[in-house]
Amino acid sequence: MRMDQNLGAALLFTVLCFSSVTIAERTLTCDLQDYAQRLTCYDGLIVVQNVSASHRESEACVDGVPPTRLQPPLCSMTPVLRTAKKRCDGRYRCAVKMDSCHFAKPCMTRCVWMETTYTCETGRIHYVCQRRRSTLDCGSQVIKVLRANYGRLSKRVCRYPYPRSQPPSTTCRDSRTLQVMADRCDGRYRCSVRASNSIFSNSCPGTRKYLKYSYTCVDPE
Repeated sequence: MRMDQNLGAALLFTVLCFSSVTIAERTLTCDLQDYAQRLTCYDGLIVVQNVSASHRESEACVDGVPPTRLQPPLCSMTPVLRTAKKRCDGRYRCAVKMDSCHFAKPCMTRCVWMETTYTCETGRIHYVCQRRRSTLDCGSQVIKVLRANYGRLSKRVCRYPYPRSQPPSTTCRDSRTLQVMADRCDGRYRCSVRASNSIFSNSCPGTRKYLKYSYTCVDPE
């Protein structure tokens, strides 16, 4: 009975998404229409490929199409792309604020329009309770970790009894998690990782944590 319960829990905390063909999606958002650009993958995990944007009022969207969107932007898109990837990679859906252009030098102002190209990649999302171990396996392909956090952002995942006077933190993040996971697993066919303070960090003492990560499988270089 205990084995069946453990198996059920493992299946509950593992979400598998399958997609046979990777197709590039393109989303255009005009500042007058919305204050954030929303990306969605109904069958897979988001991986942002490219971002194009402009801050110039003369390039405001007309019927949803900016007149010079095919011309190279005046601003550096590297910070905007970095922001989009940080907020979206490895998720089913996300929102990128139009003020991301504040980080694009020399513009340093709000985006008038922003267009993002992304793919929906086959991937897995795992939740691993503290002190448990999880295995990443890509068969003949290699692992690419997309997103990871060791901490606690929900009371519903990996529940445990706690006194009312000491509720668990739900704002517990460890910014090093993705790098630790990438160092251990990226480029490998298979790897194993344990959700523990000794591997990551004890970013919220007194709260039991869990490891949440998503990854995809890519062809070896």
